[in-house]
Amino acid sequence: MEPHPLPLLATGVLVVVALVVGHLTGKELATAGYRIDEDEATHSPPRPWWVAPLLAGIVLLLARTLGDAADYAALPAYLLFAWLTVCLVWIDLDVHRLPVGLTRPALPAFALLLLPPTIATGEWDRLLTAVICSLALTAAYVAFAFLPGGGFGGGDVQLAPTIGLLLGWFSVGHVLIGTMAAFVLGGVGAVVLLVTGRAGRKSAMAFGPFMCAGLLVAVAWTQQLVDGYLGS
Repeated sequence: MEPHPLPLLATGVLVVVALVVGHLTGKELATAGYRIDEDEATHSPPRPWWVAPLLAGIVLLLARTLGDAADYAALPAYLLFAWLTVCLVWIDLDVHRLPVGLTRPALPAFALLLLPPTIATGEWDRLLTAVICSLALTAAYVAFAFLPGGGFGGGDVQLAPTIGLLLGWFSVGHVLIGTMAAFVLGGVGAVVLLVTGRAGRKSAMAFGPFMCAGLLVAVAWTQQLVDGYLGS
């Protein structure tokens, strides 16, 4: 299935809105109001210059690659995930924690946002697949968390059902690609940190950003990867 990009005007409007929302979000994140005593963070929060461009870039990627008409009916859910991504990336990089105030309400919020396109298109099998994938990916991350040296925290486990739901809306293949991409990107990130001396073998590493990146990779390129594999 070839993607059907949004019209350029609509895409441009979304990108401009993303820049504005990203700027306001960055200013709020820079106050570090998400920090709690358990974080024991004494360093200054990062500078927010990259928040708006990152959000705009994710929105542009979604607008140009999301897929068919049914997927675009679900666009509000993925635009909300774009905003959630920049927030989680910022916070996880800063204090190595995914706040429950964002991860817990995310799942019901996205489930509600996927209901209107499901009702409009009558594609209830997509929603059912998404729910099953959400449960399956949650079970997988729970298992990972209990493995010796697994390194996954409660925030990662609580983010997993949202990732599974949003990728499952497309297909099981998207869930597999997104999960593999998260681990590959996480591995590359760990190697970079080790080589540059910014982390040791026992250092904690923020995995939430790689989970979000894996979802974006899957949304943008799963179909091309599948078509390339079948055509080889």
